[in-house]
Amino acid sequence: LEDYPGSSYFIAPVQRSDNKCVEPATFAAMFASLLVKSSILLLAAQVAGALKTTPLAPVCHDITCADIQCLAPLELRRAEGQCCPICWAPDHVVGLDRHTALEGENPHLKDAHPAAPASCSGVKCFQPHCPEGYTVGHEQGRCCSSCVAGR
Repeated sequence: LEDYPGSSYFIAPVQRSDNKCVEPATFAAMFASLLVKSSILLLAAQVAGALKTTPLAPVCHDITCADIQCLAPLELRRAEGQCCPICWAPDHVVGLDRHTALEGENPHLKDAHPAAPASCSGVKCFQPHCPEGYTVGHEQGRCCSSCVAGR
């Protein structure tokens, strides 16, 4: 029996529970076969599980999704009904921008336009800076003042 170079381990016959020995080459072949079978079963289970939990809608079969990579703490995730995966993390991991800096006095914060619909309650508007040929005005249905063609 040979020692592996640089190690204290060596190949020896394996004794079975019935006190018969299995030669190292036979044992290695049996182990390799078992490893391949278990890998195939594991892969099949993963594929079957993925197919069961996240079926693709028929329209998705004609779509080519981008090959995206997510930066931590975001993870690649495809929710039911989505064709392509997205980078996602729960709110407690990645805080949402809730514009807390706009609370209180802010010289850039403006009220909704007087002609804004009632559904605009609580909106945060800014003073528009219009390019030449446009002036600050209002477009029907919008909450805030906007730049409109010269008046």
